[in-house]
Amino acid sequence: MSMTNLSTKLWHIQQCPLFEAMSTEEKAAVGSASEMIELPKNKVIPPPPASDPSLYVVKKGHIQLSYTDLSGKEAVVILLGPGDVFGSLDPEEAPFGEHCRTVSDACICRISQFRFDGLLRKYPDLAYRLTKFSMLRINRLQVRLAEMMMRQADQRLALALLDLDRQVGRELPDGRKKLGLSLTHADLGKLIGTSREMVSILFKKFREKNLVEVEKGWIYLVDCEALRRLADNQEP
Repeated sequence: MSMTNLSTKLWHIQQCPLFEAMSTEEKAAVGSASEMIELPKNKVIPPPPASDPSLYVVKKGHIQLSYTDLSGKEAVVILLGPGDVFGSLDPEEAPFGEHCRTVSDACICRISQFRFDGLLRKYPDLAYRLTKFSMLRINRLQVRLAEMMMRQADQRLALALLDLDRQVGRELPDGRKKLGLSLTHADLGKLIGTSREMVSILFKKFREKNLVEVEKGWIYLVDCEALRRLADNQEP
């Protein structure tokens, strides 16, 4: 992990919605109070010690938050991207679930509880924005839970692909959408609560229906409208 220089740190802070309403002086204060960490793909983010709880902000890339049971089975809770906040400022809580892992090269901002408390005292509006961000994430988790409970595996996969398109999709000249994250069938299985084998079966069906294509590990969405109909329980 390497520290970015001050100018790069301030640039990332300026791009973050959590801090966008702050003045240049206030953003500089956040920069001074934070540690910017760059991480490669597939890196587990080590939790801070219990004596030093911290808040994290995703600056670049994507982070996978997941829980693991005693048997080692992993369930992805949510996929976070630039501007998302995770972590805990409560020393009695687990820092951020079981673990977090980067699914692409990433840059994150870490602010310890002590330093963040100082920022809150100086800039009270920051507490409101943090609360708003937290409520938005709770809402996303509630929606994901409802999707897991109410949709079949093929519907969940279609919905996950559409959500990934919203986050990291790029339209190509031929009309297809290329997803900007290289995800394996095992990754997608954890994301939608099913097995790698089931995702492989579903991808075969999706390809046969000309909904998706896979080339050199990259996923291309061919027919987003049909995927949307499938996600809404309407046969494409």
